[in-house]
Amino acid sequence: MKVTVPKLSFIALSLVMASSINAANFGSPDTVDNTIAENAREKRTWRESLAEDHNLTFGLDYQALGLTASDPQSGGEDTASAGVARFYGSWNLVGLESGNTGGLVWKVEHRHAYSDLSPKEFSFIGNGLGYAGMIGPAYSDQGARLTNLYWKQKLNGGKTSFMVGFLDTTDYVDTYALASPWTGFSNLTFSTGGGSIGLPDDGILGLAVGHMLTDNFYMVAGVVDGKGRSDEPFDGFDTLFNDHKLFTTFELGWTASQDQIYTDNVHLTAWHLDGDTQHNLTNKDSGQGINFSASYFATEQLMPFVRGGFSEGDVALYDRSLTVGIGYFGLGKPTNNLGFAVNWSHVNDNLEHAYGVDDSEQFTAELYYNMQLNDYIQITPDIQYIKDPAFSNKSSTWVLGLRARIFI
Repeated sequence: MKVTVPKLSFIALSLVMASSINAANFGSPDTVDNTIAENAREKRTWRESLAEDHNLTFGLDYQALGLTASDPQSGGEDTASAGVARFYGSWNLVGLESGNTGGLVWKVEHRHAYSDLSPKEFSFIGNGLGYAGMIGPAYSDQGARLTNLYWKQKLNGGKTSFMVGFLDTTDYVDTYALASPWTGFSNLTFSTGGGSIGLPDDGILGLAVGHMLTDNFYMVAGVVDGKGRSDEPFDGFDTLFNDHKLFTTFELGWTASQDQIYTDNVHLTAWHLDGDTQHNLTNKDSGQGINFSASYFATEQLMPFVRGGFSEGDVALYDRSLTVGIGYFGLGKPTNNLGFAVNWSHVNDNLEHAYGVDDSEQFTAELYYNMQLNDYIQITPDIQYIKDPAFSNKSSTWVLGLRARIFI
């Protein structure tokens, strides 16, 4: 039976997806265009004027995340916090009459830690939880960086889109409605790739194409510089054309309609990352794998999902990963949403050997509640439970988190 999303679901989903006029976008809910559409939802006066007169839209926001753990590894830090300032926008320059619009998209950020360890380091890179995974990987101490700077072109009345330039692969790879680290789950295992895709950096040179094959079936493919760096983006011209280390993806999916591509969706994603890059875990081997995802609206507000993946090589955190969860949209009021999920993962064999640990399986659960207090502020309390963190001498830990977002 064909699944449709009633009016209430569309209102609630505004936290994670753009309006129907942006449904032709093949990017994730966290792409620049969709983030701007959400920011403008309740305050359309000057934004509408700017968009109508100059076809230019932009947004500013500031995000902060604080974490505290009950049982870090012995001698490890038990807190971490960081902030991220972002400026993003899009400027449509061609195809304004035909609807096959084309224009520039950009996003620049500054990521900075408040504590000795950033949330990205807190889980496993630094002396914190000893967990093979990442909580709040976007909250690092990287400093200034380029996340997006590309040309986006729609064709065939929006049935086809392509992006070329400096891309963020999480905008188009293995996306679903709760993948945004800003408004959805904070643990990487519940986000893009589920820990079983070896993702490159953001802001890297490449090309991605999305196309609706029929009213329901679609494909998304991309190829980008596997050695690109968001803090030195223009070095990508050298690494892409001289080193030829690539991250390639191909996704084939089904959706109830193009308007529901983030929610009523089933897809398979194949990926490959060449070896000998900064993303290798322990050696110079390449990595590849297959991921799957299925989500749908069972009721007007409840969206269950199942996601997972299999990988081999030296770039993904997990050889195998499986997640089940549910999103509750419009809980309390239409602009709030809740997410709950549990994950089982088998840690990459190369990581196990490098750290001298036995065959490692981890169980992770996360519950969050994203609340929009007004037109400018969101607050998201979060609780996670990690059983058998691979590199810790503790059997489990609780992690409490609080995210805040101020946006205009």
